[in-house]
Amino acid sequence: MEKNPVPHPVRYRDVEKKMSRPAFNKHFQKIVGDVYLHKDVATDPDAVTNALLLRCPAGVLRGFSALRNMGYTINHDDWTPMISVPRHHRHVHPASGQILRLVEKNIVFISGRRSVTSTQAIVDVLSRADSWGRWRDGTRMEEQVALIDHLARQDPKLLTRLNADPRTVEVADWAHPLAESRPESIVRVRLHQAGFTGWKPQVKVRGREKFYYVDLGDPVLQVGVEYQGAHHFDRDARARDAQRANDLSWAGWTIIETTSVILSSEVEWQKLLKQVGEELVLARQQRNRRLP
Repeated sequence: MEKNPVPHPVRYRDVEKKMSRPAFNKHFQKIVGDVYLHKDVATDPDAVTNALLLRCPAGVLRGFSALRNMGYTINHDDWTPMISVPRHHRHVHPASGQILRLVEKNIVFISGRRSVTSTQAIVDVLSRADSWGRWRDGTRMEEQVALIDHLARQDPKLLTRLNADPRTVEVADWAHPLAESRPESIVRVRLHQAGFTGWKPQVKVRGREKFYYVDLGDPVLQVGVEYQGAHHFDRDARARDAQRANDLSWAGWTIIETTSVILSSEVEWQKLLKQVGEELVLARQQRNRRLP
């Protein structure tokens, strides 16, 4: 049994001819009602969504579950599966995931499943902090923008829909489909919140022999911030980064590096903001001296 775990939700009656009840309880975990998942996949949110729908076949996909069914990838793993049922449906209390009792509107069918629209799914996520384990004090806006950036890269038309809805326009106004990673999105939001509003993601810069894309940059003053993930710190990567830094310097750019350590420390982040401010002042002075 352990060598071939059942990846889909089951009821004991589905497998009772293959195993005893004690064996079933050993290898399977209850999700909702009499619906179980093999323990190897019991924390997989997609599998939990399937289990919720097996228990409530007329359920409507909400939040991240709806987005996943639409084909979007999610930029983190700790999301809560969610479906809804009509208000007259009796209460169901899942051990994993959420089953909401709501009056449903604008239901669509996607891949044979009832679902809310993409805009409503995002409203579900933005309005329910309990659907998203990553939220911490003070990080709600930057994490929301990072999510919208990630989704908009997959569907550029999504931002048009979000900007047209008063429930999502505030967050959508901060989003940018060219942002390439969650940390990059977070850095951009924090810089804007600190008053550095001229920064653009993925600024194209011509080097000696090729073009580079600066993670975040002020294209006028030619000052940029780049996030260095763990993959940048092996020997070969550092050699490439050194060549890149030399080329960007040759092109007139000043690049400031940030890391996960800096993003997670308020003290270090404030030091970086100070450095950004100083470099911008210097770049502005140099630019003014060059102007006629």
